[in-house]
Amino acid sequence: MNSIISFCVFFMLLITSFVSYVLTFNTVFGDGLFMEELVASLGDRQANLLIKMSPPVVTTDLIQKQSQKPVIDFRLYDSKTNQTFKEVTYYITIEKNGEKLLSDWFYDPDGDLSIQMQPRNTSQITVSGDIDPILNAYTSQGSGHVVASGPIFLEGGLYNFIVRIVTVDFVKTILPDDQQPVFDGGLSVGAYQNKSLDVNGTPIPVEILSYYDKINNITYVPSSNAISFDMPFNYDMNKLNDTDNNVYIHQEVYVPRPSALSSSGGYAGFVNGKDVTYNLVVDGSNETKDVVHFMLTKPLILQIASQYNQTSNNPSSSSSSIMNFSLVPSETGSKATEAPMDHTTMMMPPL
Repeated sequence: MNSIISFCVFFMLLITSFVSYVLTFNTVFGDGLFMEELVASLGDRQANLLIKMSPPVVTTDLIQKQSQKPVIDFRLYDSKTNQTFKEVTYYITIEKNGEKLLSDWFYDPDGDLSIQMQPRNTSQITVSGDIDPILNAYTSQGSGHVVASGPIFLEGGLYNFIVRIVTVDFVKTILPDDQQPVFDGGLSVGAYQNKSLDVNGTPIPVEILSYYDKINNITYVPSSNAISFDMPFNYDMNKLNDTDNNVYIHQEVYVPRPSALSSSGGYAGFVNGKDVTYNLVVDGSNETKDVVHFMLTKPLILQIASQYNQTSNNPSSSSSSIMNFSLVPSETGSKATEAPMDHTTMMMPPL
């Protein structure tokens, strides 16, 4: 009964509230990080939405072995003053590969919202936490985090967070539908894969972490002495060219040392046949393995996508296909550094 009353109150507020703000309707995009900072207009103010995952490195392997429970923080603030907006109601939808995983109302009087993800092998996601009595929305005020438990983050790859701002400054003032800023961001969970490759009769175990999407077809190519693997990718140039899309692809390949695949001391990299050796960073601080980072920034991804669309029969507006990666031992390729690297820094696009 209380839920019905709360919904009626919320509905009446939506219908009858007069909004004194003049907003510019925005949908802004981001793609593939552990943190997104997206921007929209709010009258004469600029509203920034920070979506941040903690810890920054979340992988399917760590979720399975260490029961990781990452927390997603949302902060809506004025970019000029760095002041957090108060009385913020968020309508948050989480999708993966176009499938809706969660869609619900959340509210925080101080504007800062935290949702703890508890990955579980269940049929659906359930949300638990305190309920605001007026909005009938989950709130992190009081007992702590709102918790979303179920089949989320069990698969690696990119998760889309679509955030609609419904109230700001005044909880009883609902923004009209066509004036609610919408933020579309992406957070990445590392998809872990391992495979033993037969290299000239010797088994060599290789591990790969993909922070964009699940990888497939890990193979050894004798003719080029390469480790090869594929990843689904959408070559839609309209989306990739969007100025608010901070697309960034980060892959990690763990190569045992010493082995035939690490004996050259360096590595060359190729994506769809394009040489990306200068976009490889090799962490050699581990005595037993090299960690080779493919770090593909937006300008390079646009080049790869443009080349793909020129040679593909698919229209660029719906070019969902694969992206192929090859790692080749090379004496003239990118060399390993001896100093340990900051993995958190590696998760962000290089400047």
